[in-house]
Amino acid sequence: MGRLRLSPRRRAPFVAAVVVFGLGAGSGCGGGSTDDLRPGAVLPGLDRIEAEGAGDLRGKRVGLITNHTGRTVAGVPAARVLLDAGVEVRVLFGPEHGLSGAAAAGESVAGGVDPDTGLPVISLYGASRAPEPEQIAGLDALVFDLQDLGVRFYTYISTLRLSLAAAAAEGLDFWVLDRPNPNRGDRVEGPVLDLEFRSFVGTDRLPLLHGMTVGELARLFAARAGGSVRVVQAAGWTGGRAWEDLGLPWRAPSPNIPDLHAALVYPGFGLFEGVELSEGRGTDSPFEVIGGPGLDSGAWLAALGGASGIPGLTLAPARFTPRPLPAAPAPRFAGELSEGLRVRIRDLDSFRPVRAALTVLAAARGLAPEGPRWRRSGERYWIDLLLGTDRIRLGLDAGVPVPDLLERERPEIDRFLEERRPYLLYPRP
Repeated sequence: MGRLRLSPRRRAPFVAAVVVFGLGAGSGCGGGSTDDLRPGAVLPGLDRIEAEGAGDLRGKRVGLITNHTGRTVAGVPAARVLLDAGVEVRVLFGPEHGLSGAAAAGESVAGGVDPDTGLPVISLYGASRAPEPEQIAGLDALVFDLQDLGVRFYTYISTLRLSLAAAAAEGLDFWVLDRPNPNRGDRVEGPVLDLEFRSFVGTDRLPLLHGMTVGELARLFAARAGGSVRVVQAAGWTGGRAWEDLGLPWRAPSPNIPDLHAALVYPGFGLFEGVELSEGRGTDSPFEVIGGPGLDSGAWLAALGGASGIPGLTLAPARFTPRPLPAAPAPRFAGELSEGLRVRIRDLDSFRPVRAALTVLAAARGLAPEGPRWRRSGERYWIDLLLGTDRIRLGLDAGVPVPDLLERERPEIDRFLEERRPYLLYPRP
């Protein structure tokens, strides 16, 4: 569709300012109250708008960045909630996978019209990856409501950072309706991205598993680059709570993350996209089965010390044949019988997804003299873009044990943990 054109707006300076917007007593937001929530209940930011009113957003001309995950616990879409609360939503912006969340990974998404509200939809995963100035001219604010996974290479946070910068450049307010992190807030792992490896699957200097919500990340991004952010916090969440204890529905954020288990193994086993193996796309268990034609599951399992050789994980031999599916139209090794491993989490507290996946990957590469080759993405290796550095790949090629490789990353992670501290909104254990 053509670009939406609204009346021009004066450009404002890119000024660093972070404001936490809290709904409830004394906030001046109007509406009802969340004081009667049952003990332990979690209420995403959107539900707080529905329960307590839109506050300073009421009457504002807004562009909403959302998709099918931007819904209340009861299933009401974010656009409908905001309109009913008196917010003048003018346009919707959809991330990778589109407004419906049905497009396959990497598939270019077109704009269109939202069938529920009749609002125009502009794709942020097509010709542009951020709102263009003419698309947001005449707006007062951009509002972000997407369910993220807490993984650096999951692209919703790339959309967050780029949209925040676009709003700041045009003098718009930026609001985040916050949601819990399915991978929790007390789990930080993996290398911190080197900026020379920045890409759309690596948006900024974050560990691979960063342990922050999108609201917290927006505060960090704004502090690093300038801009102002207002966060409607999720009520009742703390950083150590597992998703299954929150009482929230699981809405698959993208086609290949169909359930919570896939979301929890994805931070590590998504790295298998970087080698010439199947990461399980084209099966009913993406990221939960890995392998390829001609592999010896028994030898692979033995190299890992058996079924329970990795803390928190259970491994089992697997045979599978990837097939073209709507979620994966062209999976690797389509139609070829593949042999490999099925991974299941047996203890989330001891499971470290990045360490586990790199250990499994290193063992696979040791099964044959050449091992599975690294996949290229243009002049880069895809594994380097996913990891945010080439240090891990080079270390694995040199035979450095995975624990030693990750221990070398500890100082950068410690620096990140200290940097993120002022921007956290929820208690951590």
